[in-house]
Amino acid sequence: MKISLGQFQPKLQDKQFNMVKIKKMMEEGKKQQSNLILFPEMSLTGYLLEDSTKLFAEEVTGTSITELREHCRKLGVDIIISFPEKEMQHYFITAIYIDSSGKIKGKYRKTHLFHTESNYFTKGQDYHVFDTQWGKVGIMICYDLEFPEVARLLRMKGADFICVPTANMKPYEKYQEVYVKSRAMENEIPVIICNRIGQEGNLDFFGNSMVVDHEGQVLMDVKGNESLQTCRLTLSNNRDPKLKYINNINPTIYSQLQELKETKK
Repeated sequence: MKISLGQFQPKLQDKQFNMVKIKKMMEEGKKQQSNLILFPEMSLTGYLLEDSTKLFAEEVTGTSITELREHCRKLGVDIIISFPEKEMQHYFITAIYIDSSGKIKGKYRKTHLFHTESNYFTKGQDYHVFDTQWGKVGIMICYDLEFPEVARLLRMKGADFICVPTANMKPYEKYQEVYVKSRAMENEIPVIICNRIGQEGNLDFFGNSMVVDHEGQVLMDVKGNESLQTCRLTLSNNRDPKLKYINNINPTIYSQLQELKETKK
């Protein structure tokens, strides 16, 4: 398959501006014969919404998502897009997979909220793996990457690869690079991350979006530029037969982790 990373600088609180950017990148992805385009975390609205979250959040059936679904159908490409989702009185940092027919194949809500995000958003609770024409896809969002249990659970649920919309800022460049490679290697599947660039408030987002294969090899690194870049990704079953991390993990570790967590409450 061909996968594209749409690394750009969303404009805070300006859905129209961001929609134009996203659509142009989708059209460029089509020219590059991309099958799946991954965009950054909160790319529809910008990151630092804070008290304005209620004004800019929308439901999955909202106007923006409906428009993107139609554009996917028109171009014949799949995308993963992140936005602030509203459901009744709750707000989530959400990513959805829209396929080339305009159908929503799956939805993931960020389960690990970073720093002040919990002041405005509710934690997601579910870890889904979605069937697509390219294989089974797991999604994490930004800070989720730093918890190895998330990627491990997605892998054990059958994910063939994991996509990570991200809004990661300095000084965490090294964290992102190490964790993307680690999650790929320890689960023996590709991990694809799309980070944003630019500044909001005192946050400086650094980009460095990557496609990493199941052995931790970097197939594409977008660095700090605003661009849509595409590479070929092979979902290989050619894994080291001596490793077999998923088969060899001792399941008692999970019960012991839970017991320790209960004692620390």
